[in-house]
Amino acid sequence: MRHVSLEVIKGRKKHILDTVIHHYIKTGKPVGSSALIEEYNISLSPATVRKLMADLEGDGYLTHPHTSAGRIPTDKGYRSYVDSLVKLQNFAIEEEERIKREYEQKHGEIEALLSETSRVLSGLSQYTGFVMTPKTRCDQIKSVEFVQISREDLLVVLLTKSGMIKHEKIKACLTCEQMSKLRDFLNEKLRGVSVAQANKKIVLEIRNFRQNEAKIFEIAEKISDVFYNIQDDVYIDGASNGITISSFNDFDLIKSFVNFKEYKEKFIEIINRDFNNDGINVKIGSENILTELKDLSVITTVYNNGECAIGVLGIIGPKRMEYEKMISIVSQVSEVLNRFFREISKQF
Repeated sequence: MRHVSLEVIKGRKKHILDTVIHHYIKTGKPVGSSALIEEYNISLSPATVRKLMADLEGDGYLTHPHTSAGRIPTDKGYRSYVDSLVKLQNFAIEEEERIKREYEQKHGEIEALLSETSRVLSGLSQYTGFVMTPKTRCDQIKSVEFVQISREDLLVVLLTKSGMIKHEKIKACLTCEQMSKLRDFLNEKLRGVSVAQANKKIVLEIRNFRQNEAKIFEIAEKISDVFYNIQDDVYIDGASNGITISSFNDFDLIKSFVNFKEYKEKFIEIINRDFNNDGINVKIGSENILTELKDLSVITTVYNNGECAIGVLGIIGPKRMEYEKMISIVSQVSEVLNRFFREISKQF
């Protein structure tokens, strides 16, 4: 009897696993040994293929639903498949041009650009696309402006280095002269300071402010709380995409939970965990902490301004997705955002 080395067996298992996952992604149906041999020209005997599939099931990479003779991948199987995607395929030229056209129309409008990013991710993947706003607390302050919108309400407007505009209303009333003094003071002291440091910076610097400006001192303290309380946000699009896919029927959960503040904040907290991770991150099924995502896969990556990571974007979809294509979409869209924010950073 001819001896088959462990390396050969390992290679055969890997090939069978990849082929099963590929076929299942394409058809959505359990895969049998005969289908693999007939459609993929596997040069092994039916008995050998059945043995390899049984071994893969025993190792936790495949399972079979109910009494079906065919197999489907487990989360562990998908993980092995994703980890093996070393070289990503580039987009087709028309897809690259589509992305460029979409972004050119939104150039210079940060909020519109990010909203468009989630729409592009959703449109290209046919699943749910999301993008977090640049992490404001890591962002640097470019300028601070004020608008007295009523006798009692002052609008504080913050422009950051990334181009984001944040605004918050506080209870205050200033004369034009007082507003001018406060604006000049804060812009002098806070330009180039991170939002996270602005709160302490104001408290320290304001102590040196003239004693006869007690009212401005009081309002400046209120403004410092504005910087402290700024929160991350996320744009999400296509929450109901994929509803017709059989394994994706509970995807309305995504649509429902992102509409409620407590779930949205939890979602932001979870995807923020990938903020310090380089490259593409893929969480499959049970690898997701959030219960509502346990039957889905989440692909994320960070985008940057040329100096550091400033935000996270990605796709939520079924475990039965074309991982190579989805990873490529996330990677390509992040590169578009990288170039955009690097240009903004140069203007600072």
